[in-house]
Amino acid sequence: MASLQRKYTGDILILAVANLFNLIMVGIFYARTQGAQHPQIFALVWAGFILLLAVAGISNLLAGREWWSYVLPLIMIIFLALELVLDYILQLDFRNTALLTPYLILYYLAILGMIGYAFQVGRKWGFITLATYFLSQIAALFSYFRVGHG
Repeated sequence: MASLQRKYTGDILILAVANLFNLIMVGIFYARTQGAQHPQIFALVWAGFILLLAVAGISNLLAGREWWSYVLPLIMIIFLALELVLDYILQLDFRNTALLTPYLILYYLAILGMIGYAFQVGRKWGFITLATYFLSQIAALFSYFRVGHG
């Protein structure tokens, strides 16, 4: 595959969001083990990610790129918007309700979509994104075994 410098600017934005999201999740899961809640600053971060993904996805669509270059970011946009509404705007305790299963399905679809996008950009970027994803999953397991999730 070509180097990232020869890729669209949208690819850079999407790769940055995917990996930053995974690394932020590491921090969130660790913070749970310390008794911390979701700080409100993440509402702004998620909103910023939504904006960046929207710009990149629309740019990809307008450039006539493959379907995955705008559909996969859209799935992450939907997840982040849902997270923003449920956790930060409505402040619902939805993780202890029947909403948890569809929420987790959307979460994993969004994350796997970002990994798939990264592999489409290049193997190196795919493995980097996969590595940050696995870090977030290790942090989630650590948090779960330490304090549970609900």
